[in-house]
Amino acid sequence: MISHVAGLATIQDRGRPGRMHEGLAPGGALVPELLALANRAVDNPDDAPALELFGRIRLRAEQAIAIGTHEKRVLAAGEEVTLESGPLRVAYIALRGGIDAPLILGGRGTQLSAGIGAALRAGDHLTTANTPSISQPHEPFAIGDHPVRVIAGPDVLPDALAALLAGQLRIAAASDRVGTRLDGVALPAGSGFGVSRPMIRGAIELPPDGHPIVLGPEHPTTGGYPVIAVVVSTDQGRLFATPLGAYVRFTEDTAR
Repeated sequence: MISHVAGLATIQDRGRPGRMHEGLAPGGALVPELLALANRAVDNPDDAPALELFGRIRLRAEQAIAIGTHEKRVLAAGEEVTLESGPLRVAYIALRGGIDAPLILGGRGTQLSAGIGAALRAGDHLTTANTPSISQPHEPFAIGDHPVRVIAGPDVLPDALAALLAGQLRIAAASDRVGTRLDGVALPAGSGFGVSRPMIRGAIELPPDGHPIVLGPEHPTTGGYPVIAVVVSTDQGRLFATPLGAYVRFTEDTAR
């Protein structure tokens, strides 16, 4: 049972791909690598539903159970544990067997922007799905200090892209699962409006105020701000795991 929540806690899996034409973004874990790490700690499949946490949560075991974050921990019946998302922006907490969540439109996670499920609150009970054990190697995950790779976007704004690559930007406090906002020197935005087109996770939109937004798993299915770049898929987890207020650097992926 959840005894206390300070921040945002939801249930997340790998999302609902293939429904953009129905107006539903893929959703799923903000950092799939950390979801997989938590699940592997308790021998779950990588995509088993788990808790995604921004902030702090206190859990009480109603029976003995193993939980996973970056490592495994066994709770005795009645034992309480307090977990936090720090030092990263987000943390994942897996229960052995996976969280028993309903299958809705191909996914078992909470998708707040689509009205699927709700944020978890104190008093909510979590049950396990009894998913069979599967042993997999634990792969380390770290943010590191190397730049996040991007490819040029479909909207040609050379000055804005050059400014993005030249400076250090900070993860803004207003960031959420829809978009990660970047603070710092405003980029030259031109008219501030691009061509209305489908959006994807990792797209970097540039609003008229010049402060970029990197779209996350609950991004709008279409958008009209210029897309000046797109974060390479294998670097998105590092970006989205970077703590609020921390700096991030970008570099163009010349291998593409």
